[in-house]
Amino acid sequence: MRKYNPLVLYLAGYGVLSLVYFLLSGSIGGSLLLPLVCCLALFSFRTFDREHLTDFNQLLVRSFVAIALSNIINYVILRLIYLSFFQGFGRVRLTALAVHTIICGPAVALIGYSLFSVLRRKIRPYRYAVIGGEKEIKELLKEIEQKSDEYRFVQFIENKDQLKTLNDEIDGIVVSDYNLYEFFQPELARLNLNNIIFLPHIAETVLKRIPLKLVEKFKAYYETSFNAIVEDAYKRILDVALATLALVITSPIVLIIAILILLEDGRPILYRQKRVGKDGKEFEFVKLRSLKQRDFDPDNPNRNIEQRMLKIGKFIRKYRLDELPQFWLVLKGDMSVVGPRPEMVEYHLQYVNRIPYYHYRLILKPGLTGWAQINYQHTTTFEEYKTKLEYDLYYVKNHSILLDLSVILKTLEAVVFKRGAR
Repeated sequence: MRKYNPLVLYLAGYGVLSLVYFLLSGSIGGSLLLPLVCCLALFSFRTFDREHLTDFNQLLVRSFVAIALSNIINYVILRLIYLSFFQGFGRVRLTALAVHTIICGPAVALIGYSLFSVLRRKIRPYRYAVIGGEKEIKELLKEIEQKSDEYRFVQFIENKDQLKTLNDEIDGIVVSDYNLYEFFQPELARLNLNNIIFLPHIAETVLKRIPLKLVEKFKAYYETSFNAIVEDAYKRILDVALATLALVITSPIVLIIAILILLEDGRPILYRQKRVGKDGKEFEFVKLRSLKQRDFDPDNPNRNIEQRMLKIGKFIRKYRLDELPQFWLVLKGDMSVVGPRPEMVEYHLQYVNRIPYYHYRLILKPGLTGWAQINYQHTTTFEEYKTKLEYDLYYVKNHSILLDLSVILKTLEAVVFKRGAR
């Protein structure tokens, strides 16, 4: 086996969830359908992501939270089915789901942990020779090795003599220097090597971001890729559907929060600010106001935030409920549900001329949530912001309906575990 595939763990988890529910309820239909929602929740909470599978306590918490939440959803769905359509079919008791959660949380965690330990011992990584200098990409390759079971870089080739001494156990070639690769083309053809991969492919697949140094090394490739990007029609259709549904569902919550803000600190209810969107155009960004109006410093909006926090503000910021009015901006077309987060004008002006390739993040509409928000931390330094930009670039280049749905599902995990908090 060459690499870890989480599908095996999801199938095993589905089997356990299905069997336990059947034993508790005797319902064949329920034992087939309910575990699907549970598995979606396990995916949303990244339960079987490689980085979580080596820590059983982390795995236990994630599996229990995911199954508990999904069984609450299952209860609501099945009660609605029972009340609306089928007398007696789809009926479900809360006790059965509670016991199902208590049993399956630890069981799924234990099976995932044990299976991963077995699978990991059977993994044999590919051994690659690298065309290019070791010094300039050493740290990048080291990170790829640490985050992947599939790749090991065992030899560097910078001249034809090194190419002649190519290790017989090499599984393939990684190209990190395109000019050198073209120079070696005749020799490579004689060696009849079929497995030749370019470094951008490996880096994007493993790291899920595009390092800026990689964009510089493969400048022509990335310029062509980013310049060819257009916002697909599916994205607008998904935005309108999700924003409409979200506005209907969350309007009572927004109303309650608005009343609490009004009672605590008066008007305005909404906080308005200019932000930078698609193609560098400014638009009016709105949130439910979470800070007191006094002591605001327009030159440094983040100064003494903790001292200015409203009582209700702490709660809505913690669970990102202050972002709910932005669904209206999605419906208007200023924002998308998924995309790079919109920057304040002041920060945009600081970064646009200091960070190379920053402008590529402006190709798509800014998002309510984003790839960087579910994969990276809140940024406080310039270097951290550059790393966050690398995640934004990955999303812009690789955006698709499946990636958008994945981000939407995993945003719940980001909220619960405070990943990428503002």
